[in-house]
Amino acid sequence: MVAVVAMLWAAALLLVAPSASMAGPVKGSLAVISVGDQGTGLVGAVAGRPFTVVVEARDPLGVPLAPSQSTTVRLSLVTGSGTLAGVLEGTIAKGTTRGTIAGATYAPFGNAVKLGVAVVSGTALSSTTTTINVAATAVKAQASPRSNLNVTDPGCPAPTPSSPVCGFLQLPNGGNGTVLMSVGSCDTILSCRTKSGTTARLVTAEVSLKDENGAPLYTPSAPATFVLACDKTLCGQGGVSSFPVTIDVTNTGAFTQVPDCPSKGVLGTGQTACRDTVQSTRDNAGDVYSVILFTYDIRGSYP
Repeated sequence: MVAVVAMLWAAALLLVAPSASMAGPVKGSLAVISVGDQGTGLVGAVAGRPFTVVVEARDPLGVPLAPSQSTTVRLSLVTGSGTLAGVLEGTIAKGTTRGTIAGATYAPFGNAVKLGVAVVSGTALSSTTTTINVAATAVKAQASPRSNLNVTDPGCPAPTPSSPVCGFLQLPNGGNGTVLMSVGSCDTILSCRTKSGTTARLVTAEVSLKDENGAPLYTPSAPATFVLACDKTLCGQGGVSSFPVTIDVTNTGAFTQVPDCPSKGVLGTGQTACRDTVQSTRDNAGDVYSVILFTYDIRGSYP
C-alpha cells in the first residue's frame, strides 16, 4: 500500500512540474514615494509649476528592488480635466532602487488628479498610480521663534473674481521652520460657497507654532492671525457676519464653522480658533476680510 501511494505522488509531481516550469517569473512593481512642488515643497503640485515625482522599484513582496539594468519610467495622466506636460520621464539607475521624474507640470488647478507611472524600457515592473491635489497658488517662507513674520501669497495678493479667496498669515511671535500657505480647490474636501458661477477656494497654512524647545509660541490671549479675504462677487451684500468661515485645525478633514471670539484679539475658553468680529471688515472695494485667531495649523474657506 505504501508503494502505491508513493507511485501516485511521483506521478503527480511529473504532471505538475512541466506546468510550473513554463510560468514566467513574477514581476516586481513601481511605487510612488512622493509628489511635490519644486518651488515650495508643497505635497502634490501647483498649477503650471514644475513638480517632482519620486518612484521606487519593489519586488513582489514590496521590498525595495535594485533593477539589474537602467530602467526608464514615464508619467501619464489617468484622470483629470487638465493637461500634463513638461518632463514626463525619469530613470531608475542600474543598482539603485529609486528614480525621479523632475519637471512635469499640470494645469489648471484641481483635486483628485490621478497620475500613472509605467516602465518604458529596462526591467519589467508593474505600473502604478497616485492621486494628488493641484493647488492654484502656493508660497513658502522661513519662520524663526519670536521673530515677527507676515506671509502673503504673490499669486493671490488680493481677492478678485478669478481668484475669489486669498489668505494672509500674521505671526507676531514667529514660528519654527518652513511655512507653507496654499490656495486650492474645495472639490472632494469641502462644500464651498458658490455664486453666479464663482466658487470659493480652500486656503491652507502649515507652520509649526512651537519654539525650539517645543513650547507654544501662541496663547489664547496672544494668538496668531489668519485672514481670509473674499471677493465681493462671491461675498457681496451683507455684513461680515453674513459670511461664515469653515476651518479645520486638525488637518484631518474635520471642518467646522469657526465660532466668534468673545472679544477683540483673544480666544475664548476651550477655543483653538475663532473669528474676531471686531477686526473683521469689508474694505472700500467691497471685499470681505475675515480675521481668524488661532494657535494651531489651520485651513479654511467660505461654505
